Amino acid sequence: MKKIFFVFLGLFFMSTVVYATGFDVVKKAGDVTVRISIDKDVPVVGKNNVSVELLNAGEGSITDAEVELTYFMPAMPAMKYETAAIQKGNSYTAVLGLAMAGQWNVDVRFKRPGRKFEKITFSVNAK
Repeated sequence: MKKIFFVFLGLFFMSTVVYATGFDVVKKAGDVTVRISIDKDVPVVGKNNVSVELLNAGEGSITDAEVELTYFMPAMPAMKYETAAIQKGNSYTAVLGLAMAGQWNVDVRFKRPGRKFEKITFSVNAK
């Protein structure tokens, strides 16, 4: 009986790992759809890997843009950090180093060749 309990307990924990997903946000900036993914379901104090994908309805992924992330706590605007995202395949990657728990606003700014910067903002609550 004890073995059966542990088998079911193990299956339960394995199923939570299989269905675990990261933090995802999709927003529009003009004619571009911006998909942001963070590797953790709930962003944490410390390093959080971020992926930004820029999608143009007619052309698919945009891979020739300059992408920057600025993040800050609304309650403490002096705590402002910036990082450039590096292109990797069809997306851009960066690391957000969240210094403390609480709400953070993240501005994703991107510039395509021959155009001006566009921006979207989303919020995360770091634990």
